[in-house]
Amino acid sequence: MKRFGGQHTESIWVLLFSALALSCSSDSASQIKASPDHMYDNEIFNPEISIFQEQDLTVSATSKKLIKDEGEDAILSGEVVSKFYNEEGSHISTLYSDSAVVENVSSNLRAYGNVTVVSDSGYTLKSNQILWDNQYKLITSEDSVWFTDINMNTIKGIGFKSDMDLTNYKIFKFIGSFKGTK
Repeated sequence: MKRFGGQHTESIWVLLFSALALSCSSDSASQIKASPDHMYDNEIFNPEISIFQEQDLTVSATSKKLIKDEGEDAILSGEVVSKFYNEEGSHISTLYSDSAVVENVSSNLRAYGNVTVVSDSGYTLKSNQILWDNQYKLITSEDSVWFTDINMNTIKGIGFKSDMDLTNYKIFKFIGSFKGTK
């Protein structure tokens, strides 16, 4: 009779548990991938969409593909470029990402994968995902961020909140240190 136990059996259990945990987890990128078995109501290649607040253009976005079902969020995939505009209609920043979701009800934009926001005023934000809040005109992230200011200082942290041109920003959990000047 074989006995189960010992280091070999523990390794198998750790391996099985890890595989189970990985199969049950999901990341943001996998949540927005199109299902190959699903036929979408709308599938548009090289779309350009616009998001308005009242009658003012706030975001203009392009991508390689847009998919959407009636009443559901729009999914943009492939080289997403979203241009942000202020109340006067002037361009103030551009967001680049692998994919994005435009929420049907709120018109918020959630960007995923290699997200970079470059403001016309010289600031740059990098993260794996961000939320642009249409109502409050804020860019936020709960993920890790790299923020570069106009003097080319780079700040790392976790959690971020800013206006659309990145000039008024807050990093919630600063990582690193600054060297003092003499």
